[in-house]
Amino acid sequence: MNKLLKFVAAGASAAALSVAASAASAAVVVDGYTLDTGSFGAQTGVHSAGAQSGQTVNGYVNKDGSAVTFSTSSGLLNLSVNGQGEATVLGDPLMENLTVTFAKAWDKVTFNLEAPQGAGGKFSSDLTLLVNGSVLFSLTPNPGDDVCTICVVDNGENKFTVWGPGITSLAFTFDPAIGSGKQFRVEGLSSAVPEPATWAMMIAGFGLAGATIRRRRAIPGLAA
Repeated sequence: MNKLLKFVAAGASAAALSVAASAASAAVVVDGYTLDTGSFGAQTGVHSAGAQSGQTVNGYVNKDGSAVTFSTSSGLLNLSVNGQGEATVLGDPLMENLTVTFAKAWDKVTFNLEAPQGAGGKFSSDLTLLVNGSVLFSLTPNPGDDVCTICVVDNGENKFTVWGPGITSLAFTFDPAIGSGKQFRVEGLSSAVPEPATWAMMIAGFGLAGATIRRRRAIPGLAA
């Protein structure tokens, strides 16, 4: 009997650990958007035409040409270009916040957030991310650990991805401030369902067009 109880207890303990591990590595899902481990596959990179400095710096989506804007309210940003032409946004000296705005809507955005030098490559900041200004992700690191188990940490490469319909902006805050953001890449021009306000405008437009047609038909002798 004691052996059976020990076996059951061991099984329960293993199951609990398995569930805890799964929960620790699970993606975070909020309002139909998912923050997950970075996947840097066949995506289109955000490039820069050249080095820039200021509170707002500009890039573009490679092969697509649509604009991407990086901005901060803390200090300055320096936009540099690596060997592949992809943009790296550096804090001057560090970034407390960063907003990335896309001229087009995308269904997937990946990015790499780097800790300041001396942090051992660990991304240990509290991370708050607003997607499209309203979908809130908030991640807090374990003491002495990475910010979360969903980011890949490899030689200082802290990679994340956001999935969801119609991503047009990402607004980050970091506490403490971080060194840089890079390898911003996009995938999938959005086919998201229009917002309610957009639907209302479309319906109103259809109604106006119908009313105009009916009015024209009701007026005798009016040319079609």
